[in-house]
Amino acid sequence: MRKVRRKSGGISFLTALICILCVVVGILCLTRYINMHRQKERLLAENASLIAQSEALSDRLKQIRAQEEFGKDESYVESVARAQLDMVYPGEVIFRVTGEKYN
Repeated sequence: MRKVRRKSGGISFLTALICILCVVVGILCLTRYINMHRQKERLLAENASLIAQSEALSDRLKQIRAQEEFGKDESYVESVARAQLDMVYPGEVIFRVTGEKYN
């Protein structure tokens, strides 16, 4: 019969290779997880920013629509035409009073 020789003390090449592969795979998984976590945080911050921007634009749209409705009111249009454009109805006369005093 043959005697099987076993190496004493030390690990086999296959065991060392498996351990090294496990460490490499673990490091790769950990770096991938860290990158995904950072990307998630960045996307959440960007999402919050876009939500705030969307709300601001919605408020602005409401203001524009309110001004549009207010602009359809004839009394508003008339007051703007009289005050800013110096428009009058036919037959009306405008008297302007200035702050100068005459002696």
